[in-house]
Amino acid sequence: MQGAYRAYGFREPGAMNREGNLTGDATPSAAAVFGFRPWVRRAGFSIVAVAAAVSLAIAGTLLAVPSSRYGWIGEPFVWVYIGTLWAGGMKVWLGTRRPIAELRDMTLTLRPLHQFRTRVVTWESLRGTEQMVGGDRMIVYFDTSRGMRFVALNLNLIKGRRDFVTLVDSRLRALGFEERVVERSRYLSRVEREGA
Repeated sequence: MQGAYRAYGFREPGAMNREGNLTGDATPSAAAVFGFRPWVRRAGFSIVAVAAAVSLAIAGTLLAVPSSRYGWIGEPFVWVYIGTLWAGGMKVWLGTRRPIAELRDMTLTLRPLHQFRTRVVTWESLRGTEQMVGGDRMIVYFDTSRGMRFVALNLNLIKGRRDFVTLVDSRLRALGFEERVVERSRYLSRVEREGA
């Protein structure tokens, strides 16, 4: 079933080697996979449908009344707007074919719709998370060779949102992360030890 949440829990560390290949008795299902909610895909499709309808209407008008190209149909803004509808709708519609998040033994994979890149973050490079209390966004901070980076994830788009947050929290707590609340923001971060 595509887009469904499948969770099999984490296997013992070492079920995957450093290259991310499965070893021993581990199976490809040694992950928690979270798809997009169904309405997200439908929204992307509806944007594509509107872009197609407008494109067909304009093409029909140009064929029926060739002089209409000198009116508003010939304005560059109209074509930029229709192109934006096509691009945005296709990004959302096709982007929801893959899971929004995958939690594996060694990595956390995030595919937010507002970015073109998939972010694969190792648990060791993860610095922490930030979430507003009762909020709908999670920011994941992680280290790269170019310094610290972050990716924001809209939790409302995740099918199984509560399970996702619970699994991320439990994994981070198992790695020694601690929670702290500052005003309305909730942070899970590595504990900085004095003298370390």
